[in-house]
Amino acid sequence: MEYLIAFVVLLSLELIYFAVAKKFQIVDRPNERSSHVKVTLLGGGVIFYLAILFFSLCNQLIYTWLLAAMTLLAVVSYIDDLKPMSSIIRMLVQFGAVLMLLGQFGALELELWKIILITVVAVGCINIYNFMDGINGMLAAYSLVVLGTLAYANVFVRQFVEMDLILVLIIAVLIFGFFNFRKNARCFSGDVGSIVMGCMILLLIGLMIQSSPADHLEWSALVFIAVYLVDGGCTILKRFLRGDNIFRPHREHLYETLCNDMKVPHLCVSAMYAVIQLIINVLYFFVADKNLYAICALLVLVLLYGLSFFFWKRKNAIN
Repeated sequence: MEYLIAFVVLLSLELIYFAVAKKFQIVDRPNERSSHVKVTLLGGGVIFYLAILFFSLCNQLIYTWLLAAMTLLAVVSYIDDLKPMSSIIRMLVQFGAVLMLLGQFGALELELWKIILITVVAVGCINIYNFMDGINGMLAAYSLVVLGTLAYANVFVRQFVEMDLILVLIIAVLIFGFFNFRKNARCFSGDVGSIVMGCMILLLIGLMIQSSPADHLEWSALVFIAVYLVDGGCTILKRFLRGDNIFRPHREHLYETLCNDMKVPHLCVSAMYAVIQLIINVLYFFVADKNLYAICALLVLVLLYGLSFFFWKRKNAIN
C-alpha cells in the first residue's frame, strides 16, 4: 500500500465530508452537558471507517467480516448521531458486530462462556471509549498513542495483524487530529468515529492477546488503554453506587471535571491523558511479568483517580 496515496485519498474524503456536513448542517450544538461552546461539525470520525474500507479494497477484502462489522457499526452510529435511537438497538448492533469479529478471527470456537464474557467486555469497553469525543483532541491524541504502541508490538514483539491496517488507521487519526486537536475544533468525531475506533483498538488488542502463547496468555495488553478504562470504569461505578442511571448522559468523567469545573484547557487534559498512557505503554515492554505490571498499573491509576476527586471535593468544601 502506498501510504502517500492513502493520506491524499483520506484527506480528500474528509474535506468532501466537511463540505457535505456544512451544507446539510450536520453539527453538534452545545447543550448543558457539552464541554464546548461553539457549533461544530459532527461526524468527522467517519474517516476511521473510510480508512478500514480503503485498506479492505487495497487488500482484496481479506477481512470480509471485519469490513461487514465496521460497516454495520458505522451506519448505525452515524444514524444515531443524526437522530438518537434506542439504546437497545445500539447495543444489539454492537453485540452483533463483535460476534462477527470473533467469527472472522476464529474465536467462535471457544467455550460459550468465554464468548459471552469476551463479547460483554468488548461492548462495555467500546462504549467507554465512545465518551472520549467530548473533549477536543482527546480521541485523536489517545488513539494515536495506542495505535503507535500496537504498531511497535506488531513489529518488535510478534506480528498479529497486517501492518498496513494499523498504519492506515494512524494516517486517519493524524488527519482527524489536525482538525480536532485545536482550541476551537473544526470537527468532532461523533459516534461514527469513536465507536468504530474503539472497536478497532479492542480488536487489535484482542488479536495481540490471541497471538500470545497458549500457556501464558498475555491479557496484560489491555493496559494499553488502561488510563481511559479506569476513568470510564470508575465513573460508572461511582454513579452506580450513588444510585444514578448509568445509561443517562452525563459529564462526570475525570477529564470532564478537569475541563468544565477546574477550567483546565482541553488540549492540556488531552495531552496529559495521552502522555500518561504513553509512559505506561513504554514501560510495558521493559518488564518481565507483564500481567503483574498490568495489575499494578491499574491499581495506581485507580488510586490517582480517587485522590483527584478527593482533593477536588475538599477544595470545593473549603471554598
